[in-house]
Amino acid sequence: MKKTKSENNIGKLKDFLLEKPNLLWFLLIFITLFFTFLHYPEQGKISYTYNTGDVAQRDIKAPRNFFVEDKQATGLKKEEVKDAVKIVYDYDAGLQKKISDTVDASMKIVRLLFTKSEENHNEPDPTFAIILETKDQFEEKLGIPINKGAYNILYRHKFSSEISQKIKSIIHKILTNGVVANKELLLREENKGIILRTIGSSSERTVNNLKIFYGPDQAKTMVRIVGQPILATTDYNLSAFIVDVCQRLIQPNITMNKNETEKRIQAAAEQIKPILYKIKAGEMILREGERVDSVQLIKLLALQEQVEQKDMFVSSVGLSLITFASILVVYLLFFKDHKRLKNDHNKHMFFLALGLVLFLTIAKLATPIAHSANSKLAADMASVSIFMGIPIPAAAMTVCLFLGFDIAIFFAIILSLLTGLTFSSGFEVFVFFFLSSAAAAYWIKEKQERQHFIVAGFKLALFNVSLAISLGLYSLARPDLIIIAKEIILAFSGGVLAGIITAGFTPLIEILFGYTTEIKLLEFSNLDKPIIKKLMIEAPGTYNHSVIVATLAEAAASAIGASNLKAKVMGYYHDIGKLDKTLYFIENQANGKNKHDKLSPSMSALILIQHVKKGVEIARKYKLGPEIIEGIMQHHGTSLIKYFYAKSLKSGNDTVKESDFRYPGPKPQTREAGIVMLADVVEAAVRALERPTPSRIQGRVKELINDIFADGQLEECELTLKDLHGIAKSFNNILTSIYHSRIEYSDKSGEKKREKNGFPKDTDRQSAKNGNSNGHNPQKDRADLKRLGL
Repeated sequence: MKKTKSENNIGKLKDFLLEKPNLLWFLLIFITLFFTFLHYPEQGKISYTYNTGDVAQRDIKAPRNFFVEDKQATGLKKEEVKDAVKIVYDYDAGLQKKISDTVDASMKIVRLLFTKSEENHNEPDPTFAIILETKDQFEEKLGIPINKGAYNILYRHKFSSEISQKIKSIIHKILTNGVVANKELLLREENKGIILRTIGSSSERTVNNLKIFYGPDQAKTMVRIVGQPILATTDYNLSAFIVDVCQRLIQPNITMNKNETEKRIQAAAEQIKPILYKIKAGEMILREGERVDSVQLIKLLALQEQVEQKDMFVSSVGLSLITFASILVVYLLFFKDHKRLKNDHNKHMFFLALGLVLFLTIAKLATPIAHSANSKLAADMASVSIFMGIPIPAAAMTVCLFLGFDIAIFFAIILSLLTGLTFSSGFEVFVFFFLSSAAAAYWIKEKQERQHFIVAGFKLALFNVSLAISLGLYSLARPDLIIIAKEIILAFSGGVLAGIITAGFTPLIEILFGYTTEIKLLEFSNLDKPIIKKLMIEAPGTYNHSVIVATLAEAAASAIGASNLKAKVMGYYHDIGKLDKTLYFIENQANGKNKHDKLSPSMSALILIQHVKKGVEIARKYKLGPEIIEGIMQHHGTSLIKYFYAKSLKSGNDTVKESDFRYPGPKPQTREAGIVMLADVVEAAVRALERPTPSRIQGRVKELINDIFADGQLEECELTLKDLHGIAKSFNNILTSIYHSRIEYSDKSGEKKREKNGFPKDTDRQSAKNGNSNGHNPQKDRADLKRLGL
């Protein structure tokens, strides 16, 4: 019970999907959104990004006039200017006065003690012990330590102002020349000089001779040299003290100003304008197939900076509209009213939509998969033509197998167009995939064995190679043999892979969508199928009838260009519904008793009509496919069961309705179903002929076709009058061969006895030359055929 409920739910869902017209709009919107979402992250990207050495995928022209900055040249120019900027050094002119004041102030502290003693003549000079008490204060003021012996020397000379003056004179000469903290660093600027700026004023000067300045060690040495004439009359101990103090008091008065130097370097660099050259609108920046050099890369980078980024949302809307319009136009022009898509229209559209989604996804994922498999090789391949290895033609091959060649071509148009949008070189992609898909569909359309898929795949591979060479010669400015060789390998692999994928997908699609391919029909044509064996054992008469009908249908279909395999298989299975009540059909009644003799005409008609419904049930049970089911339902159309209808009229029943004695239909919708209807009626009627001579067979065939045609049973299929003529001719040939005249193997005595008794020789089997022995009027036959156009 649970299983039945589940099956009912699945059935309801299936019916909903197959019957609701809104499903088509849902599919259209879904595919549009899916394709847009698939490409959304890339809509804001500009395809001008290359590296030096890459191969250009397409021609790139300047969209408008713009200037290109040669950043490398501009950078070199800036570096030259920076190097030319002179380093700024600060000259501290106040350092000399500061040191002089320090010397005077420190000496004055002790000298005041001697001055007081001189002013007061009665007091003696202060002792050294008293003076020594001022040593700490003296050192603090002077800024350098003084040992006790040096302090004693100053004591003996009473810290005279002459000592201070000599110290200041030596320091003045040294600092006036200039003392730099790091002369080695200064001399690095010897070639261009320095800017010497006086602290506290706006004056500055350029100094080119940098050797004149003293370094710290050199300044100490120069103290002795400069102080020699000044200290010439001074005793040795005091002279040594003065030199030592001067060496220790001297500080660098020239220092590098890094901040000012950096400001001047930056200002000089900003004064340099970018080095530009003009690119005019329409100028070819890069040709497809060329390798990108450094100059072209500069132009591309400038173009990428100056061209505005596409708005992702607006671009996505545009892509959606293109996708929506393309699919809608193809559907309205080619699919909406197509005869092969009329029945189960939603199912066919769902199948095509699934194919679009699947193969567009494969196309989108092809390049990332190649990169992940081998990053180095894949990047190189992707820069050439990775799309040639994608098995897109497998979609057209699959559609051709299930829906036909013309639908596969229309499907290939939209698939190739959308795939072209996936890759940058859209025109080449569209041409390659459309021509490849068309060739693949052509080579697979009449294949009836699965190994033919591989053969078709190899044919397609060779065709793809020719396309790859053609597109390579067309698109590359300078044909590169290495690139073309890679494209050939990819194209060949894509063709073979398309055949393999088609062979693998076909059984799966047959199961999912209930389609029946030529290959499946070929499998159904095997007479060892269980249902056929059952028919042979339980209803041998019906089996024999079905085999002959299949033979007639196959020959007639071949004569008019219809599917002979489909017609033959329909013929095999069209009467399997008779297995339900085998003895109610005359071909299975072996003992001469007819069960209908005991039934009313309406009941007999109901039993006959029931075998169509039972046949459909059996076909669904054995999963024989929609084509065979349609053949079973349509092989009687809405024809009248004339025998029992007439019998009912003769019985005096005034309430007889003709509709009660007609099959429910529908009428044949395909040429193959129409052929099976004709073959079924003709075979049964000719079998009932007492003398099936060629002329009687021909007349009977013509009469039956006339009746079926006049009854309107063929008005919904595409059988023309010319087709009916070919079918009749084919039927006559087959039936005449089956019911040909045979040699009578009777004994002579019996023959003579018959002749003596006045009986003529057996004329049940006559040759075809005795065409008028059946009593038919040849003039009337020709008139009937003329009326039908035969």
